[in-house]
Amino acid sequence: MGVSAIATVLAVVAVAAGPAVVRPAVGTADVPAVVGVAVGCGWRQTASELHDVLSRATDAAGVRLRKSLAAAGAGTSGFLDGCSASDRRGSDRPRDDGCERPFFPRADWLWEPIPAGAALDPQSSSMAAELASGDHILNTGEFGVTLVDADEITPSTPRSAVPLSADWGPDPLAGLKVPVPASLRIPPGSDGHVAIADGATDTVVNLWVAKKSGDGLAANWGAATALGGDGREHDGSSTGAGIARYAAVVRASEIADGHIPHALFFSTNVVKPDEVRYPATKTDGSNMDGAGSPIPEGARVQLDPGLDVDTIPGISDGEKTIARALQTYGAYVGDNGGARMAFIAEYAPDSDAYEKAGLSGDFVALGAIPWERLQVLSDWSGGTAPTPGDDTTTTTRGTGCTR
Repeated sequence: MGVSAIATVLAVVAVAAGPAVVRPAVGTADVPAVVGVAVGCGWRQTASELHDVLSRATDAAGVRLRKSLAAAGAGTSGFLDGCSASDRRGSDRPRDDGCERPFFPRADWLWEPIPAGAALDPQSSSMAAELASGDHILNTGEFGVTLVDADEITPSTPRSAVPLSADWGPDPLAGLKVPVPASLRIPPGSDGHVAIADGATDTVVNLWVAKKSGDGLAANWGAATALGGDGREHDGSSTGAGIARYAAVVRASEIADGHIPHALFFSTNVVKPDEVRYPATKTDGSNMDGAGSPIPEGARVQLDPGLDVDTIPGISDGEKTIARALQTYGAYVGDNGGARMAFIAEYAPDSDAYEKAGLSGDFVALGAIPWERLQVLSDWSGGTAPTPGDDTTTTTRGTGCTR
């Protein structure tokens, strides 16, 4: 988006949201002082799109601009309420380039909100009760995941093969030259999760127990998925359920914004053996805790959408953000783990976003969220949509859908 387009958005948002919300950026002095208020939902949609485009901005101007758009309401639930389907773009109306979602655009399971009236599993009460008991944490440190987005890869980024040490079948990364920025830092925990999006090859490489090896990486195991695909692994794996490690992660920028626009991923010690639900492609379920009502990998859970999150005593800003995402998008059972519910977050040691939102430490307790208000859907859509088939296609555009 050029300077003039950004300036127009700034001016429109400023008029619609009130004075002193947004100041013109450097280079926009030629924007007229008065801009007519946009008709309908157009200005809101444009502001929302620009807010999303700037989600990975690291320069000061981009960060300030995104915060200003957020102050006007962009990126918050309800910002587009009242807009008709024809007014909305994003997931409701594809962009011309097919990249309306920043990655995995075919992953409706990840990006689509849970519909009103979604059906619950017949065993929802008993499975939810198992999940409600025990510890509930957010892994931001040792057991977080390092995310490398496509816009962090340049033509000069070193590329190399990633050797895998586990002898679990044919090498799922054979023939790939994976870009590894020199600045990449691997989480220090034993899982060593790393996920790298490569727009040049339309590939996301998801690694388990990654380690530095010269200018590149090695790992115990992993998988490659199409950046333009559905975020599910069919050859190799980086998680117990075969859900790509790059998907459903709580990002530091999302916590800073106070808005998570997708479903979440969690591990649990009450995974049901021998049952797989979409979007999972497999299971490593073993019911580690011996629960009477274990839950299958791929099951989607939701926090009661009727709950008023703002009235929960002692809840932190970060917990509110997570709770609202659980109400709107829910979370998927994706792995075995030692905690009753452990959500995966981006490993971002240089960011203070978690701490500022009240989510301090490596294993952040999410004790204020009323977990007894969980429910388990009948399937990924709560019975409102057919289950998609396996998407093993790749896009050939070669650019992916960069953030």
